[in-house]
Amino acid sequence: MCGTIPFDDIPQVYTPPSHFVFSANQRVVEPDYPYYIGTSLDFFSDGYRANEIYRTLSRWDRLTVKDMQSLQNDTRDYLASLMVPKLLEAAKGQPLTSNEQSALSLLKSWDYRMDSDSPAAALWWTFWTQYLSDTFQPWWDHFKVPVEVDPSLKVNPNLASLNEDLEAWTLKDPNNAAFSLPNGTRRDANEVMRQSFHEAVGSLSARLGAGPKARSWGLLHSRQFPSLLRVPELGYGPFPSGGDIWSVNAADSADGYLSTAGPSWRFIMDWGTKQGFGVYPGGQSENPLSPWYANFITAWWNGAYYPMQDFPTVDRSPQSVEWELEP
Repeated sequence: MCGTIPFDDIPQVYTPPSHFVFSANQRVVEPDYPYYIGTSLDFFSDGYRANEIYRTLSRWDRLTVKDMQSLQNDTRDYLASLMVPKLLEAAKGQPLTSNEQSALSLLKSWDYRMDSDSPAAALWWTFWTQYLSDTFQPWWDHFKVPVEVDPSLKVNPNLASLNEDLEAWTLKDPNNAAFSLPNGTRRDANEVMRQSFHEAVGSLSARLGAGPKARSWGLLHSRQFPSLLRVPELGYGPFPSGGDIWSVNAADSADGYLSTAGPSWRFIMDWGTKQGFGVYPGGQSENPLSPWYANFITAWWNGAYYPMQDFPTVDRSPQSVEWELEP
């Protein structure tokens, strides 16, 4: 059944109690909203970036430009902040190898930020993707469900509904039947998490070698700005990078490791001073031979901003040049 939503019922908000409005591609209505506008399965983000934005803005009474710059560049993973404490709890009192003990210590002191030089970030991501695989893959194999999967870890963490299900079961329903095996072997969330943690540490050791402290997220994760012409030589990267699909400084990707999508335009407006700041990951020229072809990328990558000027200000500048295009 198709149709249109009456104008008065279109999702909207006016002077909310929080005194701020935010959006990060999440579903913006309550579960009882009477019209279908999509779900995280087919349209919306799973909301972890939005949750982090709300968490951050709720802690501040007054915001400065620097505060907003920090938020837009923040790599904190909201889902990790929920799941890692559960993993640490599940691992208490368990026999661990020295390698696993070192890895667990990294998670205990982690601030949940997916920084490029963070070994805890690499461990978290590897654990979570393994946890997804250990929970869902046995059932898919048993029922021969054709699923698009990651060849190395089987389950793609971009499947938003799976992340939401696993989060909800781990936090509120740890004895859910999904954790058990199709052959009748009973398991709970804690057992699967311990198994996944053991496998994640082993996987990182085999893939990156060295000790847990040397296995940084940047060794696994990178960003790349593809050329609009789809010519690899005209693009930028890939280079080691922080962030992930759930951080405000989003690093979206098909496999979780090579990001080719993210915030294409960062902008902040200080209404008090009427001064804006912005940056985009590109350049002022589309000519690959021009020095301005990629002159903004470094600033964007490093979280820097340029002051913005309105047209009257620029027009009054002695350096301003006016071009007139004639047909």
